[in-house]
Amino acid sequence: MISKRFVVATVSVVTAAMAMADVKPAGLFVDNMVIQRETQAPVWGWADAGEKVTVTGSWGGAASTTADKAGKWSVKLQTPSAGGPHTITLKGKNTVELKNVLSGDVWLCSGQSNMQVPVRSTASPGEDIAGAEYPHIRHFMVARNPVLEKADDCGGEWTVCSPNTVKSFSATAYFTGRELHKNLDVPIGLLTTCWGGTGIEAWTPWAEQADDPFALVRKAELDEKAKEYSPEKAQARYEQLLARWEKKVAAAKGKKGRAPRKPSLKGDPRLDQNYPSNLYNGMVQPLAPFAVKGALWYQGENNAQEMAQAEHYRIQLARMVCCWRKAWGRDFPFYSVQLPNFKDPQVNPVEADNVWAVIRESFVHAANHTPGVFTSTMIDLGEAENIHPKNKQDVGRRMASTILNKTYGKGTPTTPFMKSFKVEGGKVVIAFDYTGSGLMAKGGKLKTFAIAGADKKFVWADAEIVTRDGADCVVVSSAQVKEPAAVRYAWANNPAECNLFSNEGFPASPLRTDDWAVEK
Repeated sequence: MISKRFVVATVSVVTAAMAMADVKPAGLFVDNMVIQRETQAPVWGWADAGEKVTVTGSWGGAASTTADKAGKWSVKLQTPSAGGPHTITLKGKNTVELKNVLSGDVWLCSGQSNMQVPVRSTASPGEDIAGAEYPHIRHFMVARNPVLEKADDCGGEWTVCSPNTVKSFSATAYFTGRELHKNLDVPIGLLTTCWGGTGIEAWTPWAEQADDPFALVRKAELDEKAKEYSPEKAQARYEQLLARWEKKVAAAKGKKGRAPRKPSLKGDPRLDQNYPSNLYNGMVQPLAPFAVKGALWYQGENNAQEMAQAEHYRIQLARMVCCWRKAWGRDFPFYSVQLPNFKDPQVNPVEADNVWAVIRESFVHAANHTPGVFTSTMIDLGEAENIHPKNKQDVGRRMASTILNKTYGKGTPTTPFMKSFKVEGGKVVIAFDYTGSGLMAKGGKLKTFAIAGADKKFVWADAEIVTRDGADCVVVSSAQVKEPAAVRYAWANNPAECNLFSNEGFPASPLRTDDWAVEK
């Protein structure tokens, strides 16, 4: 007599074998997707070893290959000009159809919580949500997956933009994508992979940062915690906290105020989202080499904890960009959001605590020293007491304008950056790139400029906009400093009164002319 257990086991084996025989695309290739237009777009997945796989686009593109010994296959599919909807058909022993596919521009959007903040949590989102009838904008949120080894695939789905769906889209990604869509009239895919409260070390492959002092510190701290971790103790602790939480919820029932926060089960520290490389392994590596137009990055808050760390960020950011480009096999353009103003408003010409000023400089440094890397200033969009400022609409407008300028050659406005400076007697003359139709002092006299002599003692400076050789520049001086050696502008965590803008409304980036060691 054949036992029920044997029958179940046999069915399981047969089912598994059948599953192995089915052609299966990677998780990014599903209905409603956006595929990068006018390129040889990689398409990949799994099948039986040796199985022939053909991928065909309804526009006429086709490519074939054979699955390797591990069952992995990959082709490059020639994609059409912007438009759709199309169908992509994958055929092996079975057939898979991907429907409602658009050909357009795909942007990889990543970072920590300010990339994660959804549209519903922004400033006055009602009108933006109600007006989100953009069926040619699609959003894919990569499922969270911190892992020690590189993952083969990711979870998530492509969602068509509408008033019902846009509420949960990444606000920074959506408002950027919306402006690109309006200006370019092409479908936009927003491939979003983000996690709040994470450092850049988690988003960078370990092999490329194994000698990095800050990555080593983060790893060592979590490795030490892992020595004391046990699933049983974690479960017992969780149950204790859960029981306390349930009592608090019962006691708070019917009362006004924030509900008690439910505890979470602590996992293995080595699977923490901040363990170096874990998010790269599980949430970036599986996306490569999906064809993208470029990348958008909003992160840095977690690396602005101390001065040395903020200064080192320029090295880490440039390294991460290079690693991502290597994984994709192409030097796609990379755009970062320079961190906005935060913490107590500036009081002194140069604050003792100016770690956010230093990390902002790191964004500029990485852009100046890594080809195809750009940053855009948001120095006026922050909130003193909120690390998650709600105005993501203007973040999106500025990022899109910079992208339209740099990637699409549209000549749209972007951030004015210091180009050069020279000392002329008792004055310092600062020239800028990207001044548009000219510079202006928003609200009156220029503020937050500071000047120092060789003694490195900064005082408030007088600053005025003048035109030289057909371009606007800023002349900085002070009666207290006869022989100036350095100028700084908006050099504080929150230079709330900084007001140097282009006539097009783009704030100038904070700057310093000196290369003195940063204050620790």
